[in-house]
Amino acid sequence: MNIEELTPSLATLRAIATAIVILVAGWLASKWAYRIAVKTLSSSHLDQALARFLASMLRYVVLAATFIASMETVGIHTTSLVAVVASAGLAVGLALQGSLSNFASGVLILFFKHFQLGDKIAIGDHRGIVEDIGLFTTTLVSTDNEKIVIPNASVTNGPIVNFSDRGLLRGAVTVNVEGRLRDLGPAMAAMVRAAKRAGGVAQEPAPTVFLTDMEDGSLDLTLTAWYRAVDEDESMHNLRVAVLEELDAAGIKLMNRTQLILHQRSKMPS
Repeated sequence: MNIEELTPSLATLRAIATAIVILVAGWLASKWAYRIAVKTLSSSHLDQALARFLASMLRYVVLAATFIASMETVGIHTTSLVAVVASAGLAVGLALQGSLSNFASGVLILFFKHFQLGDKIAIGDHRGIVEDIGLFTTTLVSTDNEKIVIPNASVTNGPIVNFSDRGLLRGAVTVNVEGRLRDLGPAMAAMVRAAKRAGGVAQEPAPTVFLTDMEDGSLDLTLTAWYRAVDEDESMHNLRVAVLEELDAAGIKLMNRTQLILHQRSKMPS
């Protein structure tokens, strides 16, 4: 075999080697572009989840450009390749309708911002803190530290309850105490004192006490107070304990049918 016969083979090898270098360099450049984009967008006070999404899109653009450049290097015309990819993309798209739906829903979540990272939300039967908003799934962490991964299409196709959006939630503790009209004032004052010293309970809006029911010799009193959504369990526990302590200190007895009820929460009015 003479040098003339080896020349095309050497040229081909050089082209393949160049294409590999381009691919490796492009892959490294895509990771670098992702990190720089996340840092830049986050410093511009853009929502963190949206910053990650835009950075991911930039990374995919860099990877796509790298792939096209490497194909051109080895002599594959990308015009024909794009036509083939487009045809294959149609078939793949039909087969992956669910995934594409999740992707589209992920874009809607990021741009409409019904919730953000760190918010406490409920989606269907699932409740937890938002840990991640991805292109295809949203991840929650429950109060029991369970990781809940929900397809984005399921997120946007049903009601979303955001407990953190308004800043505070309202909870209530109801007690049934022995007493008549003359005992109403001291009992209400004791419950207000409980709300003022209970840990995690906000003082604005001010806690309130209502007479919600009464029978001969007994009164039903409901204390409403505000707290942060992420502190719900601890705040309501502190509130219940403080109510029992203050009523006991005031000499007010609970009836045998005492109930401590966490009522359905309502968002703080604007």
